[in-house]
Amino acid sequence: MTSITPPCPECATATEPIVVEGEEVFRCPAPGCGRRTYGTGDLEADDDLPPYTEVDGDGATFLYRGNGELDVEATAEHTSQHGPDDEDQDDEQPTGRAGVTGWEPQVQDVRVKDLAHVPTGAWVWIYGDPEGWRFFTSAEYDADRGDTTVTITYSDGEVVKEEPWPQARLVRSGPDAVPTAPRPGPAGLVKW
Repeated sequence: MTSITPPCPECATATEPIVVEGEEVFRCPAPGCGRRTYGTGDLEADDDLPPYTEVDGDGATFLYRGNGELDVEATAEHTSQHGPDDEDQDDEQPTGRAGVTGWEPQVQDVRVKDLAHVPTGAWVWIYGDPEGWRFFTSAEYDADRGDTTVTITYSDGEVVKEEPWPQARLVRSGPDAVPTAPRPGPAGLVKW
């Protein structure tokens, strides 16, 4: 007997059943998606799925909302709180994530709407944007407020409205170095 799984609410790919805290839910296997769902068609119910973490091959920890969306803000907070002890740092060594031995900025796949959770700005490459990597200083999106687009302000002053769902690449780094990596992994920053 074959079981029918619901399509992914994001990309319509057939999902795979998984067990989360004793409950059968569904996960999208499509590269770059990973959306989780109860499969009921009620997207608000999917928000009640328990959050989870994943560790990549380099040991970086990523925190996800229960529905499979990367929680950019929680991941950044987790990373900053789990760096080396202050007393172990050399006075000349940078603090925060840059102070972690062997740490280098990573390229992450996110949705455009997740840029609103990056309060300090970062490098972004929105799929389909011919300009490639651009540093944004702010992004505003609040679906509860009725926003239907993400308002992004780039470092050159340009303000652009983008759809919230497209994929984007994100590198948490300051405006003084441009990422060179086209896919997830080490960012390969080049100083201006």
